[in-house]
Amino acid sequence: MASYLDGLSGRDLRTLAAITGGDADQLAEDLKTRPWAIHDFLSDEDVFSGVMGRQAHPANVVSPFLLFAVLVHAAAKDLRTATFVNDWTGPQSRLPVFDVAPLQEFIEDPSRMFFLVRLLESFAMPAPVPVPADPLDLNDMAMWVDQALPSQRATLMCRLGDLSLFMSGVFPDHAGPRSMPPTEAEQLGGTIDMTSEEILQLCDRGSLSPGLDALESLGSRWYESAVEGGSAPPVVADVATRFRAARRVLNHLSDGYLFALDFNWPSAA
Repeated sequence: MASYLDGLSGRDLRTLAAITGGDADQLAEDLKTRPWAIHDFLSDEDVFSGVMGRQAHPANVVSPFLLFAVLVHAAAKDLRTATFVNDWTGPQSRLPVFDVAPLQEFIEDPSRMFFLVRLLESFAMPAPVPVPADPLDLNDMAMWVDQALPSQRATLMCRLGDLSLFMSGVFPDHAGPRSMPPTEAEQLGGTIDMTSEEILQLCDRGSLSPGLDALESLGSRWYESAVEGGSAPPVVADVATRFRAARRVLNHLSDGYLFALDFNWPSAA
């Protein structure tokens, strides 16, 4: 099973050791024997300040993986004591919503936290998809579903789910108000055998957040399909049942932390 230690670069370990006053080699050894201790490091205010409080772009200090791990843990720390969150209600519009329990439940599972870290990293440093499609275009990837090999299909479905979660979680102002055209809904819904009624719901123009609703429905089903394909890790099935909570956690993280950064990511070793 993948772990935080697998994602940390040598520079990450040296940076963490420097911030906490330790030794990089000893830190790596400690994390091998006590992998759960990484959460204490990532939630430490000194680590947050050491990564985010420098004049250099954080991605020049640590890898995107560690940067997102620190931000996910910072957002989780906020949510644990929050009595409300500012939910998306329209472009540049947020209103306080007191339904925080689903978000708090989501971030209490370490595997779901790790999932969000890897998700964000995968879009900062895009991995190729198993078909010759644009990995940032739902429609382009969906066109290849029927042509993908069985061994590729689950990976493609998982990536469709990832992109749905990323678009709705990080860029709700762009994705939220957009009502899905019927032809697009038919193409995307057809990849997971949605019924005519389900496809019609993807085009709901009466919703205040038609784009988010459509991406939640599709993303959850794509994750379920990836799990049924047999190659997706169990956490994908877990997130599929909590897709809206995952999206709202990312909305909080994006509004509070991500958009304080620019998106011209320097490469990080």
